[in-house]
Amino acid sequence: MTRLTLTPSDVNAIYCVGRNYAAHAAELGNPVSKSPLIFTKSRTCIVPFAGELSIPTALGRCDHELEIAVRLGSPLTAAAPAACLAGISHVGLALDLTLREAQSALKAKGHPWDLAKSFAGACPLSELLPAAGFDLTDLDLTLTINGEVRQSGHCRQMLFSIGDFLSFLSHRIPLVPGDLILTGTPAGVGPLAEGDVLVGMLCGVALAEGVVRR
Repeated sequence: MTRLTLTPSDVNAIYCVGRNYAAHAAELGNPVSKSPLIFTKSRTCIVPFAGELSIPTALGRCDHELEIAVRLGSPLTAAAPAACLAGISHVGLALDLTLREAQSALKAKGHPWDLAKSFAGACPLSELLPAAGFDLTDLDLTLTINGEVRQSGHCRQMLFSIGDFLSFLSHRIPLVPGDLILTGTPAGVGPLAEGDVLVGMLCGVALAEGVVRR
């Protein structure tokens, strides 16, 4: 199985898990959910997590949220956690870029977060590696900005494991090959600035590097 560089047309849908690390929920003053908090991003906002990363100039604060991303290679409907892990074909890193002020305003009105999550370039995605080369219960991720560690976490810190929330999702939405799932972000999110150099690492391997341009 080969490495993948995905374009929007290669992806069926993007599903995301919010507040899946307790420390991240706490840093934004959000309660911890008793069940997975699912939201979506448009596949059209996928861009390479490499080279220049363009963020909006007129839409307010744009925060970085590094996440483990998994791609499904098998359909999953009402599947058990073990079957969900077996259905993952590739793993990599994604930035769930978020317009924080817009998201806060939408949350205050009880509205969906789409306008804060699916702007152009809102999902920088690394090259994806075959899942067979990883233990999907033992993954860590790190984001450095300008050489300083800003985010660091391990999948064992997730409130809902990858297998568990995929099972939860598959009991409610039929999942298909080509679906991309972002698994939540650890603490340390914050605003990006012009010229910031971002490096994303998965299990100690640098998979992505980009520089912010407005």
